Amino acid sequence: MDALIDLLLDWIGENSAYQTSDLEPPAVVELSPKELTREFYYGRAHLIPEDGVDDRVNAIYIANEGPDGTIFILSPEQIDGAENFADPRDNPLWREILLHELVHHAQHDHGAETWTCISLSESEAYQMGGTFLKQLNVPDPMKDRTASDKIYKSCDG
Repeated sequence: MDALIDLLLDWIGENSAYQTSDLEPPAVVELSPKELTREFYYGRAHLIPEDGVDDRVNAIYIANEGPDGTIFILSPEQIDGAENFADPRDNPLWREILLHELVHHAQHDHGAETWTCISLSESEAYQMGGTFLKQLNVPDPMKDRTASDKIYKSCDG
């Protein structure tokens, strides 16, 4: 996992203005869908869907969890196409989810918490994920990243 995180942080450094060469990696914790949903809704259990799973949540980055932040992510076996890989962590769709959260880690390291519109961090992470998949010639499971981009950039700031 360490080599994969280093590889993805290098990719972020090469494809953005973020300096990632000296960035300490966050902890990465793989969870089941129910465990990830519980983590996402921590302190708001009354909002958890009745079946215990929020299918919209693939991963979350928590900057103040652990010494260098923590990424909670669906276990790679849960991601579409995992069965096509001897090691499900080789699935580019799972790697894109991890990359998305690592973008948030880089943003945090570069002062994102001071941005007037924190939603811009989502816009940037989604766009970088799309670029990552495009560079790998992998079909993007997000139908329209442009629409998501417009939603996340609609801050009053």
